[in-house]
Amino acid sequence: MLKDEDRIFTNLYGMHDRSLAGAKKRGHWDGTGKMIKNGREWIVEKVKGSGLRGRGGAGFPTGLKWSFMPKESDGRPSYLVVNADESEPGTCKDREIMRHDPHTLIEGCLIASFAMNAKACYIYIRGEYIREREALQSAIDEAYDAGLLGKNAAKSGWNFDLYLHHGAGAYICGEETALLESLEGRKGMPRMKPPFPAGAGLYGCPTTVNNVESIAVVPTILRRGAEWFSGFGRPNNSGTKLFAISGHVNSPCVVEEAMSIGFEELIEKHCGGIRGGVGKSQSCYPGRIFSALYPR
Repeated sequence: MLKDEDRIFTNLYGMHDRSLAGAKKRGHWDGTGKMIKNGREWIVEKVKGSGLRGRGGAGFPTGLKWSFMPKESDGRPSYLVVNADESEPGTCKDREIMRHDPHTLIEGCLIASFAMNAKACYIYIRGEYIREREALQSAIDEAYDAGLLGKNAAKSGWNFDLYLHHGAGAYICGEETALLESLEGRKGMPRMKPPFPAGAGLYGCPTTVNNVESIAVVPTILRRGAEWFSGFGRPNNSGTKLFAISGHVNSPCVVEEAMSIGFEELIEKHCGGIRGGVGKSQSCYPGRIFSALYPR
């Protein structure tokens, strides 16, 4: 079971102040500019060494994905796009990050964008997420006012802009190329590949699309070390992870745990077990980011 001191999302349940002041008290935005000054290669190698894989479902190595972006610009700008659509039925873990711990994501956007030479990042948020959009926009405004975004962001010497785009509630926009189509103002329909987004993505420019959680954990990985993060879980599947458990359990919840946690431990310790006991369960759907239990 993951210890509290090893949890990255320290306000997952909204028990503390989600503002910039509260985030700083919990250790966020600490030395961000200095980390950026270590250089792009340093950041990418640390993320590779951590073993972080995409937390949106595909599980592709995050640092490797970043390395596909052009090292030198050919005149086109580069972009980071954060997939906050989260419209898979029953999923709600990114929602908790955005409404209760938004500065983890914002700081991660700055660092990840710098690592990929992206001067701008777009967060594409699910159409139904109204309160989450408000919380996230408020946090973005705070970061701009504090000099953490914009010109010389976080005193790093890097100019960076972050935009929040509200979707219209279309399920298909959870697919990265359909999301890009929607972001450009067209009907959200998947694009043919190749070209892949790293070559021609948003507005025909080099683009990386990452999940909310994948970006939000990066600052803590850099602060605490790649070895610390890779120490959880198992080889080729390391780190911590947000699990959203719904269905016929006594206490549905979202919880951060090590990737190696067993199903029984996850259900018994965090969800109070299956309603009516294990014998009452008929099936379990271990989806991308949640498990749903159905009764007999």
